[in-house]
Amino acid sequence: MNLKPLLPMALSLCLAGSPAVAPASSDQVSAEAPAEYELSWKSLHMGTFISGRVFAADPEKTRELAKLAESEIVRYESALSVHEDTPLARVNAQSGSFVEVDAETAELTRRALEIAEETESAFEPMIGPVVELWKIGFDGSRIPSDAEISAALKLVDHRHVQIERTPEAGWRMRIAPGQKIDLGGIAKGYVGEAITERLRRAGAVRAVLDLGGNIALLGSRPDGKPWRIGLQRPDRERGSYFAVVLAEDESVITSGAYERNFTKNGKRYGHILSARTGRPVDTDLASVSIIDRDGARADALCTAFFAMGWERSSAFLKAHPDVKAVLLSKDLKRCAVSAALADRITLADKTIALETIGVAP
Repeated sequence: MNLKPLLPMALSLCLAGSPAVAPASSDQVSAEAPAEYELSWKSLHMGTFISGRVFAADPEKTRELAKLAESEIVRYESALSVHEDTPLARVNAQSGSFVEVDAETAELTRRALEIAEETESAFEPMIGPVVELWKIGFDGSRIPSDAEISAALKLVDHRHVQIERTPEAGWRMRIAPGQKIDLGGIAKGYVGEAITERLRRAGAVRAVLDLGGNIALLGSRPDGKPWRIGLQRPDRERGSYFAVVLAEDESVITSGAYERNFTKNGKRYGHILSARTGRPVDTDLASVSIIDRDGARADALCTAFFAMGWERSSAFLKAHPDVKAVLLSKDLKRCAVSAALADRITLADKTIALETIGVAP
């Protein structure tokens, strides 16, 4: 961990991952502003690199906050895993029967089901059987047979999931026999939002968390202006961005097939799988970014839009003008931004044409 005082001065912030935090404005913070201390750290959790920065009025507080954030990441990593002895793993292992779960698992699953319904399964939390076949991003990546994919797809249907209260005021879940729930497409967004809120309650002045490219922000920059978040250009090395968005007290989440994939016989297969075909999505999008105070929703919609493609995503944005999204075409020639976000984005790559979708609410 790296602890240093943040005196009234310009802040330049660039976190590893995609999207990266772009260099901040050179405007100076007021000379009368009280000193803040900043502590940064990096770790490896949830199958990805994690980095964070917390800001507080004294050094000891920043240490406490950093430890809190790290411990919460570890807790969520264990609690939401389907590979350890967790409620979700038990739900999968005992498919067809009700299994008691904690309130957070029930709530996250409920939100996942809502977005699955809203996006007509473009985001599908019951994609688990298909994920297990391909294993993209894990040891043993392979191309399954058509018969294997067909059999797995019969189990992919969120409408068979039941969540209900127990007589003891707890929660329980049941999925259909053979089904497997996988909340990987929504979990990091949920976790980022939950941890920044936990940091707020614990006394953090501001914070930036990067959960493998999922950026969760608490507050604004020390000069009172929004953070400047760079959106990764998919065809270049990490830290190269094609656009910058302004954000504060919200999450900035990006989905694309450039981070996790494998190549077989010269063809690259991305990790985002289609609930319709059982194969990596064939999309005309290079990446999707969503900016939202609801990190879980942003995460799930990113996955959904990437699967939906340009036209269906554009139609969704017109029907939901409150959603703040950035679509980048596969050929890297077009960038579309929802009207609700249009005044908060600047293209860094002038070879890309910028267009606006819909009308701001």
